[in-house]
Amino acid sequence: MTANTLALLRTWLGVWALAALASACSDGSQTSCTQNADCPIGAQCVESVCRVAPRDAAADMGSVDAGSAMDVPRPMDTRAPRTLAGVSIEPMMAQIVVRPGERGTQRFTATARYDDGSTSPAPAPEWSLSSRALGDIGVATGLFEANGFTGGTVQVTVRIPDGAGSTISATATLRVRLESESFAMGVAPDARSNFADLEAVTPSVSASIVYPLDRAVMPQNVYPANVQWLEGAAGDLYRVELRKPNFTARFYLRHTGAGFTNSFLPDVATWQAFAQSDVADAGEITVARWVAAMGRGYASAPVRVKFAPGALTGSVYYWTVSSARIVRIDDGTATRVNFMPNPPWPRNRDQNCIGCHTVSPSGRYMAGRLGGGFNTGTVFDLTTDLTGNPPPSRFNPTQTDWWFNWWSPDETRLIASRGPNPTGLGLLDPVTGNQVPTMGTPLPANNATHPSWSPDGREIAYVSGASDWGVDYRNGDLSVIPVTARDTFGPSRTVHRGAMLPGANPAHAAISYPVWSPDSQWIVFAHGFSARSSAQPAALYVTRRDGAELLRLDNANGGASGQSSFEPRFSPFDSGGYFWLAFLSRRDYGNTLAGTRGTNREQIWVTAIRRTPAGPDGMRDPDPRYGGDPSEVGYWLPGQDPQSRNISAFWAPRPCRPNGERCSVASECCSNDCRPPSGGGPAVCSPPPRTECRMEGQTCSVDADCCDGLTCFNRSCLRGPG
Repeated sequence: MTANTLALLRTWLGVWALAALASACSDGSQTSCTQNADCPIGAQCVESVCRVAPRDAAADMGSVDAGSAMDVPRPMDTRAPRTLAGVSIEPMMAQIVVRPGERGTQRFTATARYDDGSTSPAPAPEWSLSSRALGDIGVATGLFEANGFTGGTVQVTVRIPDGAGSTISATATLRVRLESESFAMGVAPDARSNFADLEAVTPSVSASIVYPLDRAVMPQNVYPANVQWLEGAAGDLYRVELRKPNFTARFYLRHTGAGFTNSFLPDVATWQAFAQSDVADAGEITVARWVAAMGRGYASAPVRVKFAPGALTGSVYYWTVSSARIVRIDDGTATRVNFMPNPPWPRNRDQNCIGCHTVSPSGRYMAGRLGGGFNTGTVFDLTTDLTGNPPPSRFNPTQTDWWFNWWSPDETRLIASRGPNPTGLGLLDPVTGNQVPTMGTPLPANNATHPSWSPDGREIAYVSGASDWGVDYRNGDLSVIPVTARDTFGPSRTVHRGAMLPGANPAHAAISYPVWSPDSQWIVFAHGFSARSSAQPAALYVTRRDGAELLRLDNANGGASGQSSFEPRFSPFDSGGYFWLAFLSRRDYGNTLAGTRGTNREQIWVTAIRRTPAGPDGMRDPDPRYGGDPSEVGYWLPGQDPQSRNISAFWAPRPCRPNGERCSVASECCSNDCRPPSGGGPAVCSPPPRTECRMEGQTCSVDADCCDGLTCFNRSCLRGPG
């Protein structure tokens, strides 16, 4: 075969191959594509399909070198290139329904739309979520996986390159609902039919919920509330329901007769999901009752609770009167820890109990008064083992006398009331227990008690004019001492007089236990007939540090007529838009079977107080729902023994948790991200994605948590000098 014959054959084979490719394109079996490189040699990507332009076979036939003719690229489509016009997501709205703790998935796909009306699978999609509170999404796959911890809605976004160096995006809405149903032992699933058609709320027949309190505000990580009600008889059925827009949990139980307490304690996982779902919405609790004797079911009036978008960290140290011991309850738990079972004996060895305690700002040290009457005291390091007999202390527990005390912000001094009669103030060294000489105006030597040092270190609030020893006086004023330099004080000034408190009961003249808000701008105190909490009436008030504004905390007190609130103590942190205040109250907690109803027994309650009780002009908050009251309806501190009188609650701080530490809600974490690790297991604090870096002033674990230019210092993102 000659060379010319071979060239001619090559030409005919090339034409045949192109014709075959064109035939394939014409019969609908085209190869799909997104760019020319996806297509065979000699074809171009047009409208997402590989196409071949017509060739002049006669010209190829006459070519001397057909091989070179085949290698020369030629334009195959003279139409203008199409332009990306938009992108869409399928589905645009989706819903996943899972049980708390279970995972569910939803796949999203993206379609590119061009200006010529054509569409194709979106090239190089990048998926993201407006929040990772509900779960995660594959950046490249669009596969969403719910974490099973939280219900709510989230925006799903896809971005694709537009070919001009930028991106084009679209969003969809995903709703995650958590639903669960459980039955107590001996209750069959068909019990749900008893509650299908409920009678309206009927007094004395419907279950009346007495705890939680209606409109109570709680932190997200609070231990589950023990739901309590009044009505019931053996054989009755109950349906306890927790509900939010994207969360429903139902529990069915039976009144079992003697020993049944008309109460139900939800499990921790379900309660946390209830708290974290739909954080902007109030939750609703109902207890429907099916009366066995009547064969009818009755609805209950709902109780609404609100969960602030934050965690209340730290521990509460309080005194149990029945055991004369200080115990500790850690955040998110309901466990009492008897961390010091054998306190040291005082000098006269009358009783080895401990009380009138305070905890230092760092949470490391506790100062406490020992004994039942002689009142020597010492300081303990809370990071050491204090279970010994006796426990180690920083100085001899028999050498120094005091009643009440408070720490300076730098933990180098204690301001203490000493006496007992007359009771004055003195400055102590918490390392040695020795009294420290002061300069400037002498500290008040008579009728002064209940000192409290402001967190900014500038002032000391105390009760002046106390008519008796520091525990049980019936006359007392709120006064403030300026701190002008180290161990140096100015003349005190009276902020409010107990006998002339505006709007208060005129028969009450005793101000007691002033305490500063964490920002040092407000002072909360009790005002009543007496400073002692065991019998006499009192209520909580808040005032500016200069006394310019005075508000009665009606929501915390239990209403405008509430008169059983004492001994306020602030948590050192603000969280979720609130300061948090522990206080004592003799109000009813729940019913008589599970709570304290009718006993008048002191228990520890917690109220949330909005960080700005009044505007900058001194005017009261205009919110008509509160009438200027910055406090919220409180909740009972979980973990207490309701059979004991519990007093003198004091917060100890616990900082935000670093990456890798176990967590239950995102707000416990410095990164604000609590989720299971990629391999599964319990939730831990996790680094935030770079798209959710922490801004200046926000919490952090490491520098990488912070946005560019910021450094993680003391668990806060800060900007360096310059």
